[in-house]
Amino acid sequence: MEFSTTNRPFQGHMAKAKQVLERNWMGGYTRPAHGLYPHQWNWDSAFIAIGYANYLPQRARQELKHLFTAQWPNGMVPHIVFNTNRLGSYFPEPDFWQCPQGRPTSGITMPPLHAEACLHLHRIAADTAESRVFLADMFPKLVQCHRYLYQERDPGREGLIYIRHPWESGRDNAPAWDGPLSSIDPDKVDIPSYQRRDLDKGVDKEQRPTSEDYDRYVYLVDLFRRLNYDEQAIQQECPFLVQDIGFNSILCRDNRALKKISSILGKDSGEIDEWFQQTSQGIRQKLWSEEYGRFESYDIRAKKFLDSPTAMGFMPLYAGVVDSDKSAQLFGQMDSVSFCGLRQGNCFAIPDYDMTAEDFSEVNYWRGPVWLNINWMLAHGLEDYGYYFEAQILRKDILELAARFGFREYYDSHKGRGLGSKNFSWSAALFIDVLSGYYSQKDSEPGLLGIVLSGKLGRTRVLNDPDRAPREDQPEVNQRVTESIRGVAEAFFESVRSAVNYEAIAQSQQYHRYCEAVKLLPELDPAALGQGEQAQAFWINLFNMLVIHGVIELGLQSSVAEVPDFFDRVAYKIGPHVFSPHDIYHGVLRGNRPPPHRLLPQFMPWDKKREFAFARPDPRTHFALSCGSRSCPKLSYYRAEELDQQLDQAATSYITSEVLVDPEENRVAMEEMFDWYQEDFGGQERMLNFVAGFMPDDEHKRYLLANSNRVEVEYLFHDWHLNR
Repeated sequence: MEFSTTNRPFQGHMAKAKQVLERNWMGGYTRPAHGLYPHQWNWDSAFIAIGYANYLPQRARQELKHLFTAQWPNGMVPHIVFNTNRLGSYFPEPDFWQCPQGRPTSGITMPPLHAEACLHLHRIAADTAESRVFLADMFPKLVQCHRYLYQERDPGREGLIYIRHPWESGRDNAPAWDGPLSSIDPDKVDIPSYQRRDLDKGVDKEQRPTSEDYDRYVYLVDLFRRLNYDEQAIQQECPFLVQDIGFNSILCRDNRALKKISSILGKDSGEIDEWFQQTSQGIRQKLWSEEYGRFESYDIRAKKFLDSPTAMGFMPLYAGVVDSDKSAQLFGQMDSVSFCGLRQGNCFAIPDYDMTAEDFSEVNYWRGPVWLNINWMLAHGLEDYGYYFEAQILRKDILELAARFGFREYYDSHKGRGLGSKNFSWSAALFIDVLSGYYSQKDSEPGLLGIVLSGKLGRTRVLNDPDRAPREDQPEVNQRVTESIRGVAEAFFESVRSAVNYEAIAQSQQYHRYCEAVKLLPELDPAALGQGEQAQAFWINLFNMLVIHGVIELGLQSSVAEVPDFFDRVAYKIGPHVFSPHDIYHGVLRGNRPPPHRLLPQFMPWDKKREFAFARPDPRTHFALSCGSRSCPKLSYYRAEELDQQLDQAATSYITSEVLVDPEENRVAMEEMFDWYQEDFGGQERMLNFVAGFMPDDEHKRYLLANSNRVEVEYLFHDWHLNR
């Protein structure tokens, strides 16, 4: 368990992503893409600013400031800010919207991500004076934006905002809108003459909304302008009024970000707190459908839920408004064949629409393809609820799709091929943000030299000093310790979620019984354990519990790096010997091999613990040992009678989340742990073949098996943040 330096993977793709943003920079804002999207789009700019924040913070500020220069007096931030020098290639443009006072904008809004983008920028800028000035300038505008939504778009004061056009959701032709839009019969209403401009920009017609869709979109725009954008009149006449689960979840998270900004600036947050509470409660109480067993949008006109299983049903995770049980239910739905399954292997998670639905399309806009922005938000939501590996899978898909198929608008959910516009800005920006996250994890960790020099300067703390005379025989000690570990595991280890509730464990009776049981370990003869499956399961479980015990007793809050050489600084006395986590991992289970970045074996020739080293180490053990960090394997309780199957499952789970194969670039990116331990697998080539054996039977596995002797390997950074 050491820290290492490594190269920076995907550097070439990082440079390409930055080039995409530079080519789309229009002097004051960034267009989504050349051709179809020449103007500034609302939530696009928020995602784009999040990407810029990682390397061009001043550009990120310009992006957001430019958007808010078009904010309406009532607070609405329009979904398009038109570049008056680039008119004529898009529909509908200002002459069709006819916004009040001739504003060169659209007359609708989009999901509010702007406070989240501002907070993201401030965090990366490390609380500089310039960043604070920017926050102070943006704060009243952000508040005004949210206030408009609650005052104008929530007539029932439920804390739930309605959208009045599908474009306001950001997901133009999502199947969810089919029902509400069906009330508009193009043959029975007046639809003004118009000419679509989206089909002459090189995008296949099958990937775009239908003509009937556009007729209804245009009808709504015409309605708004006829009513002079009077919101009360629109509420009375508009046939499309939907409390969108996606829009409201994004708003709820943006309220959280806005509250944090108010705290940074020392501003009163009472109004923001009320917004957050109202929307949180509205999502939980009104937008959960017992009939469908999922979160759904609500059709105000029809007074019923929409029946459309889309990825937006998972967005309450991003909002952070569901309890642990509900989050597990949402994860179960997400990790199913309907949404590719996070380990399914023959598709890319998460498509926007249920893959088992009859009208699912892997290529048609918002009716089934994969969108990087949705996956980016869901990855944050999963991580917030402790699904670290599952969040990693989504981030891996973001990197893989962009690296293999280009920075496209969206992607075929089965084959991954890029669809829609090329060189799409938010895809490039979010690729930059995900990859920068990996880079910053490495940069924020202690340097290898500092860890090595720390050596064993501190005294090793034995956590199980007995407080009474020995009295138990060997079988009883083994049974007591094993049962106490199982008690903790059954109460607190989750089969999917990789987060650990250290506080709950510390306060539990199970943990108290465990601490009492391990005080018996000095009475245990390690040699009597042998080296079979019983012993292997015992040492794995004891290692995992020793790490938990150390985290709790040393009061660690953010990382095991808080204590120099943590894995040598806590220990149990077992028989007459003292075993640290390193002793168990590298000395016993790895057969007395050197820890990473050390030249000497864990047990020196004079160390009597050498006799306990396994003669035939099992490389799958690496995937069973949880080191108290996010990038380490998930905690499980291992049973001797099921050990072989459990180790296979552990290897499959870890490899699925931490290995990315890129056939086009002849490259495989792997978690850094594989670099540390490749010799345990017999060298790099054998390690790659081993890894392929636990991958889904798809093109990635076949490519890796055929090219294991020549593929280029890059190592992704290990996240040492505590798996709290």
